Amino acid sequence: MKTLTGYLCLALLCWSIPAGAVTMTDLFTALREQPLTKLDTIRTREAELKLQSVHDRFYPALTGVGSYEVYNSPTNLRPVLPTESARLLANGEPLPFSDNIGRVGVRFSLPIFVKELFSLGRQAQILAAGSRVQKRLNLLEHQAVLVAADAHLVHMSYLEKALRSRKASLEKTRADVIIKVKNGRIPAVEKVRMDEAINQIDLTFNQTWQQESELKKDIESLTGIFLDKPVRLTRQGHLREGELFALKPLEKNIEAGKFGVQAAKDKLYPSIIGTARWFHNYGEGYNTGAAVDDEYGSYALTLQVPLFNKPAYTAIEQEKAALLREQVRFAGTRIELQARAGNLTRTLALLGRSMTLGRKSIDHERDLLKVAEVAYAGRRMDQEEYLRYEEKVLTAEANYYLTEARWWKTFATLAVLYGNNLEELVK
Repeated sequence: MKTLTGYLCLALLCWSIPAGAVTMTDLFTALREQPLTKLDTIRTREAELKLQSVHDRFYPALTGVGSYEVYNSPTNLRPVLPTESARLLANGEPLPFSDNIGRVGVRFSLPIFVKELFSLGRQAQILAAGSRVQKRLNLLEHQAVLVAADAHLVHMSYLEKALRSRKASLEKTRADVIIKVKNGRIPAVEKVRMDEAINQIDLTFNQTWQQESELKKDIESLTGIFLDKPVRLTRQGHLREGELFALKPLEKNIEAGKFGVQAAKDKLYPSIIGTARWFHNYGEGYNTGAAVDDEYGSYALTLQVPLFNKPAYTAIEQEKAALLREQVRFAGTRIELQARAGNLTRTLALLGRSMTLGRKSIDHERDLLKVAEVAYAGRRMDQEEYLRYEEKVLTAEANYYLTEARWWKTFATLAVLYGNNLEELVK
């Protein structure tokens, strides 16, 4: 009951926060708490546990053993020297032989030298590091998607503002057209054209709202936050270029692959294993039927030399093929990402230039529209030509805000390639 009440209070609190209060910092923070990001954390933990599992193989193993064995003829509980056997028989004592033998004891083993474990440990260590790098890369990619979605949402909001402005202008002109049509000063078809121009604005509104809904869905799926209004993006800091961070996971795979080949080769090396065992044996002496309790133990250092191991040779070739695959994949990806980074850098500069020119274009088209409004009102310009000026203003504004959204998307994508944290670059 307390848990349910807590959830309700949290829901009411979130509901009461106005959309304008949400910042990019809030969205980035929420992104880190989503299952998508937590799943990467779990994968990293799994890789670290694989490293621990390799290290665990260096530890000794201690096993408790209990057994009850039945034989078809008397069997020794432990080896007996002939002199000891003669002495027991002379004294009428039971020999340590029985048809049914119980054993309780322990076995101990310790890898003194197993070369394969060192290579496997290094490979697991690199794979764990690669998993952490991949986790960071995935987070940066999600941040980039979030920034791009919000930038396009900002574009939509400004486009709606431009549409409302154009619609208000058209409706004002339409009111004048209706008066003139009623007075017979202009044909009725001009009112129809004006009505259709306003209808096209409404159709564009509807299309814009549909795109907004998709963008809000993308943001909510990443952060769990539904935005009524977009978050205005502000750049802070400078993009850090240099080494392509997006190649790091592939570099780790190649490094780990080299140790994978070495680990396969290490199976052909000798190994030294230390073992020890101790048992308490009990049964009935076959010669007297009396109970026999005896203890027996040993320890040993065992050298194991693989003289012929065909699967090991095949495993080496498999690891070499896997390594070659990763190396070729890395080479291809590096060429692709270098070309992409160069193109994004050039595109970013061009989009910045386009934004400057686009702002000038909006100012020019607005000035021309003012002239067109006066000319149309004085009947020195026909309606179709006037409507084209209205459309040009709307097109200039839409193009500018779309260019701005594309600039943010390009900026975010380039930031990911170079490993920049967008939380430090965008607010």
